[in-house]
Amino acid sequence: MLKEKIKKELENFKDENRFRKLTILNQDFLNLSSNDYMGFGNNALLIEEFYKKYPNLALSSSSSRLISGSYSLVMKLEELAENIYKKPVLFFNSGFDCNCCVIETFCDEKTLVISDKLNHASIHDGILHSKATLLRYKHLDLSHLKILLKKNKDKFENIFVISETIYSMDGDCVHLEELISLKKEFNFSLVIDEAHSFGVYSYGMAHSKKLVEHIDFLTIPLGKGGGSTGSYLICNQLYKDYIINKGRKFIYTTALPPINIAWNIFILEKMELFKDKRQYLIELQELAHSLIKKYNMNTLSTTHIISIIIGDNERLDKITNYLKEKKYFVYGVKEPTVPKGTSRIRIGLSPSLSKDNIIDFFQELNYALNTFF
Repeated sequence: MLKEKIKKELENFKDENRFRKLTILNQDFLNLSSNDYMGFGNNALLIEEFYKKYPNLALSSSSSRLISGSYSLVMKLEELAENIYKKPVLFFNSGFDCNCCVIETFCDEKTLVISDKLNHASIHDGILHSKATLLRYKHLDLSHLKILLKKNKDKFENIFVISETIYSMDGDCVHLEELISLKKEFNFSLVIDEAHSFGVYSYGMAHSKKLVEHIDFLTIPLGKGGGSTGSYLICNQLYKDYIINKGRKFIYTTALPPINIAWNIFILEKMELFKDKRQYLIELQELAHSLIKKYNMNTLSTTHIISIIIGDNERLDKITNYLKEKKYFVYGVKEPTVPKGTSRIRIGLSPSLSKDNIIDFFQELNYALNTFF
């Protein structure tokens, strides 16, 4: 019965043009869907410099942090991050684990979590595991959030509000100062995910705006603008101690290998030296958005992440296949990952791209949009 049920569900996925499979990226293609927003992960000069500084590092930690996985390099990384953010830091193996662990460790049946409707799956999984009551506010609609806070401020022992800074599907951005003003008014615990703003905003949007002290749990996953893997959690010492003692995804996970930790140290120490890369990324962003306006394309983006709304899954397939013929790799995001009728092409800008790359791509995309219906 189980096999038949699964087979039927997968057949439905195929009928609806949303069946997924794994493919190898053709190295001849121009990758426009990478999350390596600063181009660190594939920068040959940076990698060469790194291996000269850190040769012969171990490829496994072979232990959790509570046994022997808190080796000198990972402790150095946390100390370095603490000097930058001026708050205690705890390092996790991934942003998914970090978000999920924070929520399921600190929230329970007596907690209300109010979450942006488009928050990442790691946030929603953490809420489900915590058994907290969940309310969702309209995406980036802080007026709606305020209404929910007023209605529920006296009904729960604790209230958590959770938002990302930049959202990966729409490429839009939270008004962080306004959100912190609401925190001061209603005294809730604030969780902020900086997965798509770290690197692009140097040490992150909260740090650049000098707002870190107002955020109870600041998670900074490194798999995007950090060009790496793992995640910083920035919180007070009491919360850090509690996670070390109670956070299941921290306690029962083998620590990342020294080679990964050393790369994070290497990038963090150099972050302020990448101003030219950040400025060039801004120029690419402005160019891309000017072309979107010129060709009258449909997007909600205001950032380096650009989603071009296509519509249905079948049309999306036609357009992405055409672009592949032209040797552009773009990721087509289909429903139900995004709402019905909003299937899209998702583009991640990076200093690895040239301005000519952007101009040529949008010309081809414009042709495809006007050809395939």
